[in-house]
Amino acid sequence: MLAPRLHKAGYMTSTDRILSSFLYLSLATIAGCGDGGFATDPGESVLVDSARSFALVSSGGGLVAPRPQGAACDPGVWTYTVHLDSSGFVWDRCDVAETGSDPANYARATGSRTLSAAELATARSAARMVRVSGQNICGADKPTLHMSVASASASIVYGDDFYSCTKQDVAYVESASLDNLHAVLHPLVLP
Repeated sequence: MLAPRLHKAGYMTSTDRILSSFLYLSLATIAGCGDGGFATDPGESVLVDSARSFALVSSGGGLVAPRPQGAACDPGVWTYTVHLDSSGFVWDRCDVAETGSDPANYARATGSRTLSAAELATARSAARMVRVSGQNICGADKPTLHMSVASASASIVYGDDFYSCTKQDVAYVESASLDNLHAVLHPLVLP
């Protein structure tokens, strides 16, 4: 009997309007029309319209040369985050100077800056090219990558399909598109 109460006497009170709006938004979200409707079907772009930010994260691994003992950080471990609503760009990575043979050549680098309109458009375009994968691959010689996408109310983390046979993530994305996204984001860090 919600409908008669909301419309009694031909008008709605502010409480009725709030309740009606909340009910509409709840039903729209349940129906998949609101925030949080993330891509999970193969071929879909992970950068949904409701996305406010995305991050590309490497937790290292793969077949890489060992660092010298005492190095301050691992160059295979890094994070790049793009805030679509504010053009913000945040990074946390390990920079290596010279040949990397001395532990002193390794330095953790963190920072943030505002992207230009062109830089943001390029980052957004590369993120749109990241698509959900239906592949089942068992790789072994690549760093472990993840991409997270956040809306105002929820987020999802996608795994790299290079390691999709492990079934550790809810959904996987095409490995080559993650590599391309990294190639776009990496040079956005200012020296």
